[in-house]
Amino acid sequence: MTRKAAGTLVFGILSVLGWLLTAYLARGAGASARASMFAWAAGFVALMLTLHTLLYALLADRKARDADWLRRHGRAVQAEVVKIGRRGKGWRVQALAVAPTGTAAPTVFKSDILRADPRPRLAVGDHIQVHLHPTDRRRYWMAIGTESKYL
Repeated sequence: MTRKAAGTLVFGILSVLGWLLTAYLARGAGASARASMFAWAAGFVALMLTLHTLLYALLADRKARDADWLRRHGRAVQAEVVKIGRRGKGWRVQALAVAPTGTAAPTVFKSDILRADPRPRLAVGDHIQVHLHPTDRRRYWMAIGTESKYL
């Protein structure tokens, strides 16, 4: 089971439990203002869990889908690694491509935050492939060979 499927299942179960708690509290509330307030609070929490579950199911693997699309449809350019550094607990790679979009100005590409140290596979001065979006040069994906932290 993938992380996305497991997360969706867990949040879905929590959401159902929240709605069951809401129904139980609403049924037993009667004319009591305090019990009615708890039923409303449980309903609000259940609603938030349901919305969270739906958004998680739709958006959990967005970065991976974008990377796949850019690998298939993006324009590949060569870039030279100019910096490999720490970024909090993760790592980041910066690469420089000279005139990848037909302009005279060089373009700097920054990787996502990486989980693992890329230095065993990559060194300053190495060339890597960067896949540019066909129409928006601000969107790109770097072929580094390590997993990003937020996938």
